[in-house]
Amino acid sequence: MKSIRLAAVAFAVSFLLVAGCAAPKPQTVYRKAIHTEYGKQAGLSPVEEGWVATNCPLGTPKKQAGIDFGPTKLIVREGYVLEHSATDKIPLWVCEAVTPAQVSGSLTRPKPEPFAPEPKLDKGRRAELSDYRKSGYDRGHQAPSADQTVERKLQAETYFLSNMAPQSGELNQTIWKAFEERVRELARTNGPAYIITGPMFFDEAEDDPQAADGYVEHQVIGKGVAVPTHFFKVVLWRNEGGKWQGTALVMKNQKNAFSQPYKFNDYVRSIEWVEQRTGLNFNPELPGQDVGRVERIANPVWN
Repeated sequence: MKSIRLAAVAFAVSFLLVAGCAAPKPQTVYRKAIHTEYGKQAGLSPVEEGWVATNCPLGTPKKQAGIDFGPTKLIVREGYVLEHSATDKIPLWVCEAVTPAQVSGSLTRPKPEPFAPEPKLDKGRRAELSDYRKSGYDRGHQAPSADQTVERKLQAETYFLSNMAPQSGELNQTIWKAFEERVRELARTNGPAYIITGPMFFDEAEDDPQAADGYVEHQVIGKGVAVPTHFFKVVLWRNEGGKWQGTALVMKNQKNAFSQPYKFNDYVRSIEWVEQRTGLNFNPELPGQDVGRVERIANPVWN
């Protein structure tokens, strides 16, 4: 079975090479299922280190040992911090701090929207606008444009493709959009929210010993931009007593419509569950006494 699937990978790659400059339809590929320490990156300026501390107050997510993520690069901006995968040409994760002030400004979504390739990444290691064209997938913000409503520069920087991943319109334009607004409501009413958003490559069969085969099927668009099977959003905040609170939500990147009315708690998972299936430790500096309460319990808080 695995040899057949590996042959399918080779066929998909050869098809992309033959297709040349034409806009190919999404291709199906397989990757190993996930069932380096990442501290300060050399060369960050004091200002950039401050942006990291602001957006990732519990530390930048760390890769779990023994998992090969391929070449990655940390990209630091005032409005968000992300780690970009040169293999998949999408982010592994995007951290942002969302304050009441920054989601209560007067800026609306810019027209035209300034989507652009990431200037801090070399061609060949990044997504291009042409990769998404006629692909059938949206350029899905991980740190949303609507999280920046005060400074135009910070809003415009959310449109770099390093902050994007291919999302179905059925997800991106409906329930995911509604959940992003719910998170902004949390920030407006409870103070700063700290959010980590990113892609997942997950197959439920891998959680079943009788069905697991060690691979996850997914698609790629353009010249090697990976299409996630799911997306996660990890949300943390402090309660009135200053204690950390947290929850996580996972949604399938499906082409079918989501049932309404939206029940966000149906998609809640524990943060630890998401970590086990992404190979990431999202909050490496979370105090030990808070880990069990914040990360190991699926906390349904959305109602």
